[in-house]
Amino acid sequence: MGIRAAAVTHPGKVRANNEDNFYLQGHIRENVEQKEAAFACFARDSRFLAAVADGMGGQAFGEKASLTAVRALRPCRIEEAEQEALDAVARANGRICGEITQNGGRRMGSTLAALYIDGGRALCCNIGDSRCYFLRGGELFQISTDHNKAGRLVELGVLTPEQAARHSSRHELTRHLGIFPEEMVIAPSFSETLELRPGDAFLLCSDGLTDMVSDADIANFLTGEGTPEQQAEALVDLALQNGGRDNVTALAIRVEKTSGLGFGRLWNGKGKQG
Repeated sequence: MGIRAAAVTHPGKVRANNEDNFYLQGHIRENVEQKEAAFACFARDSRFLAAVADGMGGQAFGEKASLTAVRALRPCRIEEAEQEALDAVARANGRICGEITQNGGRRMGSTLAALYIDGGRALCCNIGDSRCYFLRGGELFQISTDHNKAGRLVELGVLTPEQAARHSSRHELTRHLGIFPEEMVIAPSFSETLELRPGDAFLLCSDGLTDMVSDADIANFLTGEGTPEQQAEALVDLALQNGGRDNVTALAIRVEKTSGLGFGRLWNGKGKQG
């Protein structure tokens, strides 16, 4: 099987900077001064890795935190993915905490949602509220865990997922990168390992997308005829149309029958190669 994927990130319509970042087969937004970025690839389903990170801290601190998060990632075999994800979270958290200390205690942090694919199997890892969705047969599943107060209330049965989507505590994170070990030992959540089929699709995204776009719309776009490039762009465009109150990143992934060719390319949006 092959994996076709594309990432799009945009600062949104309210914020001047973009604290989001992404990882797609080794490509990340290294130049954080470039507020918009897009990348696409077609790869083999062997040691494939994609991720989205949403930084926090303001005044370039959030950009540094999310860049540190994606830089800590390494592709691996699926049997090693859980341990590698734990190691990546520890690496990223240690480096971000080191930056906090060097900056006189000025706090910064980041979420991280990562998807490991290898040999027809996939595993999602996340910390924070950036999400990973899985689509099969037209049905959409959230396979990441929301580490925020609203998500915790859903786990306790106090709120429904629909109520949590509008609850005032949905942006109050209970876990994220940038927490010192003496304050709290953080750990990511993992999905079940999925056995993939051609036609399966995934979406990794920051909350700038999910705050503006419904799960129903996400399912409609991922089910549609468009390429992952077109799907990611369309979802970001819809988030902007609905207000774009935060930075927004969408990374769309599709499993295909053909063997991957292993190439990547930048493009400048609207399907035009750049």
